[in-house]
Amino acid sequence: MIKKIGRRLLYNKYTFRYQEYKKALFRYYLMNTVVNSIPSHKFRQFYYRYWGMKIGKNTTIRRNVIVTRPNEIEIGDNVLIGNNCHFQGQGGITIGNNVNISSYSRIWTGSHDMNCPDFSASFEPVVIEDYAWVSVGVTILQGVTIGKGVVVMAGAIVTKNVEPYSIVGGIPAKKVGERNRNLRYILKHQPLFY
Repeated sequence: MIKKIGRRLLYNKYTFRYQEYKKALFRYYLMNTVVNSIPSHKFRQFYYRYWGMKIGKNTTIRRNVIVTRPNEIEIGDNVLIGNNCHFQGQGGITIGNNVNISSYSRIWTGSHDMNCPDFSASFEPVVIEDYAWVSVGVTILQGVTIGKGVVVMAGAIVTKNVEPYSIVGGIPAKKVGERNRNLRYILKHQPLFY
């Protein structure tokens, strides 16, 4: 709270936090309402990098992706992130190389302790290793590691770690098959405007 004494303003210890909170809210609004809709992925990537997101070479982040805490997100080379994904970066998100995250997928690094009297939040990192394919509408919850070459089928909710080269699906996601281990492809998708 700010108290006005004559022409001076008296700041208490919460004023600085409130000002920082206002700046963060404005940045969040600008990033997730204006910038993410601009039809130039080069501009969007510049903006994400400016706020601390680490983005590798030939990586494409499509429009309308919602990002919180970009400085806690690291994305490798040749990654394709589809439209309308949601990345909650508070706990940290690491995405390897040649990963395809399809549209409408969500990565949540935070949750609440339902038995805690003050409903406190907890955050754990999510890791997606090289050559993984996260299909349409997948939800990945906090603390999960998606192994190398994993395929997560459409609409799945991943609550536990997934072994490399597994194919998983369902709610909660369970192993339904194995993927070919001889993966050498490189994802390249870099049109200037979209």
